[in-house]
Amino acid sequence: MFLARGVDAVSVESIAAQAGVSKATYYKHFADKQALFEAAVLREMERIEASQQPGAESGASLDVRSRLRQFGIGLMDFLVSPPAVDFYKALAGELSRHKSLARSFYRLGPGRTLSNLAALIRDATDRGELVAPDAMLAAEHLVGLWQGLSNFQLSLGIDQRRIRSSIPERVEAGLRVFMVAYGPASARQQKR
Repeated sequence: MFLARGVDAVSVESIAAQAGVSKATYYKHFADKQALFEAAVLREMERIEASQQPGAESGASLDVRSRLRQFGIGLMDFLVSPPAVDFYKALAGELSRHKSLARSFYRLGPGRTLSNLAALIRDATDRGELVAPDAMLAAEHLVGLWQGLSNFQLSLGIDQRRIRSSIPERVEAGLRVFMVAYGPASARQQKR
């Protein structure tokens, strides 16, 4: 409903009716529409995070490049999915008009993803697999390498099929550049 009509245009009454519950039941679970929106974003984040993590048994044995590849493919699979593209197209303007909703969305969604990637980079730096003094900046660089201008192309309906089918190659190309900049061999270059 938020996607179809925007946050302001959707009433709590219509949300409750769509869910088949009373307005009182709705308010037992959510203080307001922003709380419902945040819960939906968190639910999506749990799904995204699961796709970005190596399996429990193999996680420790994977090298940093493999862990980053898995993270990147999970992230990009989500970002290029029709629901994610539709969400951004439908709610971008809405979020810009509601600063608190925009901040919540960023903190719970993209900000959390960036923090998770920075933690992976920080751990790899601690183990000597990467040289990244600022893990958050390195994470921003890597997401930029993976995503490029694909988000604009997708929201404009340009090359959607090609972008969706090229995720493994896109992630691998970004990793090659990233490893030149942040791989262990880059330590000598950063000391110069």
